[in-house]
Amino acid sequence: AMPGMDWMSSAALEEVEEATLEQRKRPEGWKGTPAEGIVALDALTEPATFFTGTARAAAASYPKNANIAAALALGTVGLDRLTVRLVADPTIPGPASNIKLRGRAGEISISVKGAALSQRTSRIVPLSVVKALRNLSSSEVIGV
Repeated sequence: AMPGMDWMSSAALEEVEEATLEQRKRPEGWKGTPAEGIVALDALTEPATFFTGTARAAAASYPKNANIAAALALGTVGLDRLTVRLVADPTIPGPASNIKLRGRAGEISISVKGAALSQRTSRIVPLSVVKALRNLSSSEVIGV
């Protein structure tokens, strides 16, 4: 579930100077990932950035956590041009993302604070799947 995807994918048809995604999850949401070897997840009392790199590297190292990085990159500037920051943040109640795309067509900044379904994903994810399935089985399509 990616807000603003139509605008960003359209804007990416022209020159894009900046495309960034910051994903924040509570520390327990990063357990079982390489983040455990980078920061002491159980001891965090403030946000800790443990990854900064391309969407390609984020998706390869954190495939269960950085899937929106891959989706955003594929829909806009590509896996090697989207800069991704992954953050373990004990101060937030659930997953959060900050997205920015700036180019010739304009600029968009989106801040999403998802209601937690679990520490790895937000409540919108199953709703997005249901919407996609309904769109596949219906003659009337909702959204993109």
